Amino acid sequence: MRWKKLAPVVLSLCCATASAQGAREREVFITIGSETLDSVRTSFRASGETVPTLVREANGISVLKLREEQLGDVSRLMHDKYHRCAGFMTHETQEAALAALAPQPSLTQTLVSYTLDNASVVNSLFSGLAEGSLRQTITDLSSYTNRYYNGSTSSVQASNWLRSTWASYAASANRDDVTVELYTHSSWSQPSVIATIKGTLTPNEVVVIGGHLDSININVSSSSRPTASAPGADDDASGVATLSEVFRVAMAKGYKPARTVKFMAYAAEEVGLLGSQAIAQAHKANPTGLGTVVGVLQLDMTNYRGSTVEVTLVTDNTNAAQNAFLGNLIDTYTGYTRSNITCGYGCSDHASWTAQGFPASIPFEALMSQDNPYIHTANDTLANSTGGNATNALKFARIAAAYLAELGKGTIPGLPTDTTDPTVSLSSPASGATVTGTVSIAATATDNVGVSKVEFLVDGAVKGTSFASPYSFAWDSRTVANGSHTVAAKASDSAGNSATTTARTVTVSNVSTSGTYDSTLRTLRCSAVAATCDSGTSFNGRGTRGPELNYPNTLRGTCADGSGGTYHSDESLDAVKVSTVDGTPFAPGKQVRVEATVWAYANPSSDRLEFFYTANATATTPVWTQIGTSLTPTAAGTVKLSATYTLPAGATQAVRAQFRYGSSSTTNACVSNEYNDRDDLVFAVGQ
Repeated sequence: MRWKKLAPVVLSLCCATASAQGAREREVFITIGSETLDSVRTSFRASGETVPTLVREANGISVLKLREEQLGDVSRLMHDKYHRCAGFMTHETQEAALAALAPQPSLTQTLVSYTLDNASVVNSLFSGLAEGSLRQTITDLSSYTNRYYNGSTSSVQASNWLRSTWASYAASANRDDVTVELYTHSSWSQPSVIATIKGTLTPNEVVVIGGHLDSININVSSSSRPTASAPGADDDASGVATLSEVFRVAMAKGYKPARTVKFMAYAAEEVGLLGSQAIAQAHKANPTGLGTVVGVLQLDMTNYRGSTVEVTLVTDNTNAAQNAFLGNLIDTYTGYTRSNITCGYGCSDHASWTAQGFPASIPFEALMSQDNPYIHTANDTLANSTGGNATNALKFARIAAAYLAELGKGTIPGLPTDTTDPTVSLSSPASGATVTGTVSIAATATDNVGVSKVEFLVDGAVKGTSFASPYSFAWDSRTVANGSHTVAAKASDSAGNSATTTARTVTVSNVSTSGTYDSTLRTLRCSAVAATCDSGTSFNGRGTRGPELNYPNTLRGTCADGSGGTYHSDESLDAVKVSTVDGTPFAPGKQVRVEATVWAYANPSSDRLEFFYTANATATTPVWTQIGTSLTPTAAGTVKLSATYTLPAGATQAVRAQFRYGSSSTTNACVSNEYNDRDDLVFAVGQ
């Protein structure tokens, strides 16, 4: 048993905490990831507090009994020690907590066939989404002092305002098939809000789109939280505003879903997912009265662009089949770049639905280590969101609208019947052209109604999407091998009609070298000045754990590889590549990207990667400078991670990638551990 791998991995998207009001001594129960159990109990013991009682542990989850006012202490520990939010679920009774230990089978998967065949409705909804409207909803929600779940007058006011706003959307559309109501909870003051559009064909099948309405400030005492400033603009006014914008447009367009659709704004997420738990449990207990839930989309933090990738999909405590469907939606209708992440136990309201056996998914705004740093404070404002506007959240509104139309199905009355294909032609590159570096693929497109998107294909695969004229895509030709390749463009309209250009053949001819082993420097070296230097397969594995050639492949062999574990079960650094961003040869002042291909352990959040560079690789003792901060793999197995930096002066330089076990950050370029791997790549720089 590999005990060292029981490192903390309870990540959460947005849930730091709350505690009881006043001096109540009511006992509650929480479930947490077992890997954090020792830290929780040790922290209470060290502070002289009553240590929560361990009731039971099973399947990597632990049940603890504690006083309600201690919930805030648990949340603060998770936030401060692990840089995470709550990462737990709160239960009123021991029986409810123990029930959470058993994995729940899917209740409704057989009712759903994940197809993409409602493009006209998707694109009609897209056309109504507006950044200004979405931004105004964020502004309105974050204008309240806070939306703390209990004892806060402003949180109740926010719920009532949202109910009235949603009701006005339905009333303006004269929709007697829509209800908007408060869902009250007996144990705290803030109500949840639910808007329901009754399905026309299968009304007993329910699609849920939700986000949490409450907010919290963890920098004040528990007793001060009901009155403390907690605007929660990103966490999670942005998620509620995103789904609210989709509901507004659905009403304005007259959308009639085949399945019943429920838009939900949950109370009390920050204190253990209490609101969503209550609602999910009610739906499981009463499918006849409330409908059978066939899919859940959670929107939690949508308005902060913290990563290069535009959307991340949470893969743990979610439904794999629906995640694949959601990824297909994103690729087909938006073209947004995406990646997978894990967030740990109880990280947002999707976990409440998963715990009841319902398929749930959650798209998120960034990689976990790069999300909004202002959440759970008085500084979570719209001004501190990306750009001070709602442009980023608008992307998630498009995703939610596509999810609504393709899982809810249904129609928009009066949509014009359009059977005319767009016209599209390539503007560049020219047929037969020789290309290097980053190349602009451009097209012109027209349609009798309107072009909804132009996709750009390389060798038949979509590599980029443009939604407005002029239509173009910056293609990095270094992502393919030198030689002949085809490029094409495909235009689509809102009715689902499309046309694709005849493919053009271009010749990719990038200056690129693969390193060869230098017996003096004792690692791979690219001796000629080029735009790229690549390790190929020589670094694959870790020392004796795999086929790595000439290990350890570090300058002068000064930093040995760890020898523990098994090849491609445990950590290894398999490839390193460095290249200029603009595709021209290495020179001082050039922006370069260093990329590492790693094999991450089954718990990827327990691994870290660092990049370093040295301007003089031939020095007896090279001086290493770290590039950025430690990076965390987004999934187990093969993962590519990268960073950029500016080349200094120096004729012979090197980069180092260090892949290691351990969740802490470091600036040390040679951290010893039996699972750690480092490789250096030497390359020539023009002067």
